[in-house]
Amino acid sequence: MPKSNAQQRALIVGAGIAGLTSAWWLERAGWNVLVVEKAPSFRAGGYMIDFFGPGHEVARRMGLLPALQRRRAPISSVTSVDAAGRRRSEISTAAYEAVADGVISLLRGDLASVIRDDVRASIRYGTTVSAVDDGRVTFSDGSFGEFDLVVGADGVRSRVRELVFGPSFVRYLGHHTAAFSFRDPELSARIGYRYQMLTVPHRMIGCYAVRDGSMAALMLYRSSSPELPADPVAELRSRFGDLGWVTPSLLSVVPEDVYYDEASQVDMPVWHRGKVVLVGDACGAVSLFAGHGASLAMTGACVLAEELSSGFDGAFDRYQARMKPAVEHTQAFGRRFIGWMAPSSAWRITLRDMAFRLSGLPVVRNLIRGSVMPDVDGVLTPAAPAGTVA
Repeated sequence: MPKSNAQQRALIVGAGIAGLTSAWWLERAGWNVLVVEKAPSFRAGGYMIDFFGPGHEVARRMGLLPALQRRRAPISSVTSVDAAGRRRSEISTAAYEAVADGVISLLRGDLASVIRDDVRASIRYGTTVSAVDDGRVTFSDGSFGEFDLVVGADGVRSRVRELVFGPSFVRYLGHHTAAFSFRDPELSARIGYRYQMLTVPHRMIGCYAVRDGSMAALMLYRSSSPELPADPVAELRSRFGDLGWVTPSLLSVVPEDVYYDEASQVDMPVWHRGKVVLVGDACGAVSLFAGHGASLAMTGACVLAEELSSGFDGAFDRYQARMKPAVEHTQAFGRRFIGWMAPSSAWRITLRDMAFRLSGLPVVRNLIRGSVMPDVDGVLTPAAPAGTVA
């Protein structure tokens, strides 16, 4: 006789957005859920994301929108500046919201925090997996357990994916990125609630006020090698040290534990094997260039739980069939968007700034909408009441 959900044990590897959302849906479907996370503690901060699309609808079903609205950053515009800080072009939030319905701008860590606060499952930090044999898992601390379901939600460098599927599937997009937060009331007041960015060929540095005198910064640059530097802080100072504007101030406060990574996508033909299934970046990272990673991660977690509620047989195939087209569409957009987010020449920067200036025109807004919205028709079933599995 098959076990009831209450008797079934699910292991979720990774306590990021995909893992926490998976825990939320599975535990409410009656699963006994354990979450493990290799980081020693919850990872806050990160970069600003524009959260909308299917993930926004999933958050509504989870009843989280009021909490997310309280965390939103009141960004009024995205502004391109020159080396002296003079405005080159600008796209207002109103223009952007016209093409991205319901967009909420907030720190990635704030989104994860809101989900975590509503998850009941226990989270074991400082722990990952060292072996996965279908449902039998050995942890990094030497302990082991038997599970009916193993969800790999551990990101681009997924340990679950490596152990179960092999070490490949990562596509490097030719850039490195870094993000960090810090407190500087004077600089925060100077920048204000605008995302301001300085772009030169193959490099971009941006910052914005968050709240209470705090700031967040994002850096992006082209690199021929995906290998990460031994000293990320020194590498950032070397790569950006010649730029003007507020760059010297930002480089002077880069923390030693700065978020630093390559810009990559994950492309794999099958997302599951036996009792193991991947969600979020572990199976379909779309990259910083594409955006929508958090939205798709939450959508995938919801869809997986929904398909499991219809029965284990074929659930993983149905989940992948619903999610993979949206992931592939978004990945393709991300590869095209590299030339706009990290332009390779001065004329491309000028062309992008021109698009910003024309963003108020309806025809331009329609073109932007067609570019930034993921193709997710049919991914989510008709709306369910908040806090229930659809």
